[in-house]
Amino acid sequence: MKFLVTGLNGTVAPVLAVRLRRDHHDVAGWDRARVSPDDRDACNAYIAQQQPDWVIHLAMGSPDWAAEMAATCLGRGIRFLFTSTVSVFDGSRSGPFAREQEPDARDEYGRYKAECERRIRHANPDAIIARLGWQIGDAPGDNNMVDFLARTHREKGGVEVSSGWIPSAAHLGDTVEALYALCCDGPAGLYQLEGNPGWTFFQIATELNKRHGNAWNIVRKEEPRRDGRMDEDRVTMGKLDARFR
Repeated sequence: MKFLVTGLNGTVAPVLAVRLRRDHHDVAGWDRARVSPDDRDACNAYIAQQQPDWVIHLAMGSPDWAAEMAATCLGRGIRFLFTSTVSVFDGSRSGPFAREQEPDARDEYGRYKAECERRIRHANPDAIIARLGWQIGDAPGDNNMVDFLARTHREKGGVEVSSGWIPSAAHLGDTVEALYALCCDGPAGLYQLEGNPGWTFFQIATELNKRHGNAWNIVRKEEPRRDGRMDEDRVTMGKLDARFR
């Protein structure tokens, strides 16, 4: 199959592209310098030129861009997948959060993603929307948890982590496998890709610190105390336990 993937300079998309190519799929990126997301006609023409089987939208961009791509894909018989976030839920509340719960984000990023979800569902009822938690990569770089820990230690001399917070999180490789499985077998709808069976942020950070030569000063704190995970029973998702054995 051919996949048109946005966000190839981000965190998830480059790893997904490697996974797709490993199974001999064709992967094309979206060059914003050549095709502006704000130019509706150019976007539609680019999708028509590429003739993909799938459009996987992982890049940041306006809700207008997401909705327009979703509508174009519906009209051309192209499958469409959008990655959203657990941040569509109010971070001060405790979960696990069910798919049926209405998004109630207070921060700008969560409200933006919730609006993209709403616009995509309206434009394309055949779309797949996959909410992601905090991604855990193998090394610093991009916007993953290891990068956060390394950067915060470097800037502040230590990293305060809560033993009372259970974050929504997954290893990047497991997230990519789940997204690929949705492309292969997943029907349209909303999915929540959760890879944390119950590890606190302190436990995760401590384990990652061991794997990176105890390079960071991990400072334990008790607050916040809440469960930030998502519920999902329709996706087989790799768990952190297997990664931390």
